[in-house]
Amino acid sequence: MIPDFLVHYYLPHKNPFQNLSDLNPIQKKHIVQTLNKEHKNGLMKRAFPKWYFEQRAEAEKNLKKAAIKLGENTNRNSPHYFCLGRSIGMEYVYNNNYKKIVVPLRDINCNIYFSIGDTLWTFAKSKNPKQKWKNKWYQGKLYNYEETIKIIKDIKLDLGSKESLNSNNVFHIEALIWSDDEIKNILK
Repeated sequence: MIPDFLVHYYLPHKNPFQNLSDLNPIQKKHIVQTLNKEHKNGLMKRAFPKWYFEQRAEAEKNLKKAAIKLGENTNRNSPHYFCLGRSIGMEYVYNNNYKKIVVPLRDINCNIYFSIGDTLWTFAKSKNPKQKWKNKWYQGKLYNYEETIKIIKDIKLDLGSKESLNSNNVFHIEALIWSDDEIKNILK
């Protein structure tokens, strides 16, 4: 079954929709040190190595270009990140210690763009010397919901199956919203 809702995952001791790309270098350094300490202490599996921000900046620059090309009008340099439906990958990296906001698609009043796979990898070249990445035909592009459904069906992707996700090079399907006003409405 293809989900008709978005999920925003976040750490239980943080506020939702805190994008590291929105922070100044001093704030970012402090938060990343804290997050990496949590990783080292086994509280989460996600870490932020030295190459991460260079790759994230490239991905977000390419994401913004792709969104503008599709008609998006944004002053943001990075989107607000969601997953299409439940993400077993995100739940894993947070060690099942997370909060989430679930939003039905019908309740969203702005453009939503979807990426088949994590945009850190599908919209940037790997900066990690230990990991190379090659996009499949459906990656490195943004889609609307209907196009996303078609691709899910075409590649027979089961978002609830680790095997299906892995065989299709998909960590999750990211959903991107560029509107701060829409995030304010979601948080009401």
